[in-house]
Amino acid sequence: MPTKATHLARTTKIIKTPLEAQKETIHLYRRFLRAAPTILRLYQMDLPLAMIRSKLRQEFERQRFVRSLPVISVLLAKGNMEYQETVNFWKQRAQIFKYFSQEEYPERYARKGFVDKFLEGTA
Repeated sequence: MPTKATHLARTTKIIKTPLEAQKETIHLYRRFLRAAPTILRLYQMDLPLAMIRSKLRQEFERQRFVRSLPVISVLLAKGNMEYQETVNFWKQRAQIFKYFSQEEYPERYARKGFVDKFLEGTA
């Protein structure tokens, strides 16, 4: 199904007040949370929905203490672009899975050596 390039696009805003920054950030966060089931389906991810939502929360929490309004404007613009690219299925699975590191999902990224494969009978 073809997508329109402008579907889900948002114009970049210059944030002028901390209250406006908070409102826009919460709005973006909620858009991502609502899209989490769609993202799971589109990218055929074998992860629980709770893990996706938890990772989204972590990504937003990482920037929690940013107070500079110009920096917040840039972060919101990048977040909106990320949302549009993800929901429009313009990314590859590898780009989505880069958010899930080895520590968070070790069985997906486990490397098996020759001895492990030999003992399993797959070497």
